[in-house]
Amino acid sequence: MPVYRSSAAEHAASVVVAASTDVGLSREHNEDAFLISDLARGLAHGAPAAQLTVEPPLTLSLGVYDGSGGASSPDAASRLAARTVHAVLARAAPRSSDALERALLEAIAVAGRAVRDNARRSPQHRNSGTTATVAALCDERLLVAQVGDSRAYLLRGGALAQITRDQTLVQSLLETGKLRPEEAATFEHRGVMLQALGLREQLQVALSAVELRREDTLLLCTDGLSDLLDDRHIAATLDAHPDPAAASGALIDAALAAGGRDNVTVLVARFDGPWLAPPDRDNAPEVVEIARYSEGPPRRP
Repeated sequence: MPVYRSSAAEHAASVVVAASTDVGLSREHNEDAFLISDLARGLAHGAPAAQLTVEPPLTLSLGVYDGSGGASSPDAASRLAARTVHAVLARAAPRSSDALERALLEAIAVAGRAVRDNARRSPQHRNSGTTATVAALCDERLLVAQVGDSRAYLLRGGALAQITRDQTLVQSLLETGKLRPEEAATFEHRGVMLQALGLREQLQVALSAVELRREDTLLLCTDGLSDLLDDRHIAATLDAHPDPAAASGALIDAALAAGGRDNVTVLVARFDGPWLAPPDRDNAPEVVEIARYSEGPPRRP
């Protein structure tokens, strides 16, 4: 795994990020993508595996994308979205949390239009789309933008909290009480997503924020992991592997051992150092939903 270091300082890094993606055991193509962006220094890393060690000043963007559709280039949507989000954020060069929030929403919206326009221009990309789960960091405030069903989790003190909510038919039915939790695993329309970049002109982005604490671990993953491993297994694996590269590798191995029926992408970031406050007594991260951003014409009833 290539290692990229953005600081030559000798003391321990404040953030270590590692990510890997695997085609799985049942698919011919890997339609997933990830991108690690150190916006303060103009660095971006993707490919099958990457690791980044970074110290303040901190302006990071970390994203996972799960593409679908497209006749001959099934990974085109996810890769295009990843590149577009990075380009917009890098161009904006946000220096504050508020500026990063605005830039992140703009980046997701621009990526959605880029994927949609590409599908319209190219027959081989027709009906292509992608999820986007993007975490952006400016100092200790972590922003998470969500479109689709890739997920973001935060491990604190051994306890795992899911930051995002799946934008799927299953999740909607669960929240309205029309589907019981024990029915979700066998629900015939389990794979139906309500939101994805490129598939609809009406785009809804859920934006949340969480204040990081010392020794927090962030996990971003596609459903190739979350569909096969429950929260207890994920938490135990992250807890047993403090090194992000080891954690990402162990989680992918576990997904493959559980059947590997989909592409699987895992991004793990560990935050530490005196720039962060110690964990609260109850350890539970407080996730605040900032807004649901909508773009495009409203749906017809």
